[in-house]
Amino acid sequence: MLNGRQSHMNDIEKHNIMLYSPRQMEVATFFGGPLCGIYMLTANYNRLEKLEYARKVKAIGSILVLLFFLGSHFLAAVFPDAPQSLRVFYQTFPALIVWIICKKYHISKEDIIEEQRYTFRSNWTVFFVLIIGLILALILITFLGFFIYGVLGVPITFDLSDLPE
Repeated sequence: MLNGRQSHMNDIEKHNIMLYSPRQMEVATFFGGPLCGIYMLTANYNRLEKLEYARKVKAIGSILVLLFFLGSHFLAAVFPDAPQSLRVFYQTFPALIVWIICKKYHISKEDIIEEQRYTFRSNWTVFFVLIIGLILALILITFLGFFIYGVLGVPITFDLSDLPE
């Protein structure tokens, strides 16, 4: 009896593929950083059995994440008084890339709704991925900061003069 129930559950899981919607990926990438976009795109492509796309997202995305975080250190060092609009644009850049990928290479929200075997991931799951992405991004930025300081000799400075006394 248990084996029959287990095979029935496996059949349901095969027919019910849970995907992140393009909007969920864009929002998580905007607030959680590019690591969220890479994870969510890879997860969707793996579930859709587009393994070549998933591999390309991981490879190209890893390079872009490294350049993104190195660029953030570079911009902070070169333009310490950069206007807030430049920082906002820099933060939206990964979300823009995810949006372009979703428009061109990913299944649309309407197609996910129309197809019976697809369902959306919970927004709570997206929030959880966003929090994990932020934590990992902070860890990666810290390690890259120490790498830049240790290997390249670029000093890490903190300007605390704006803090109230």
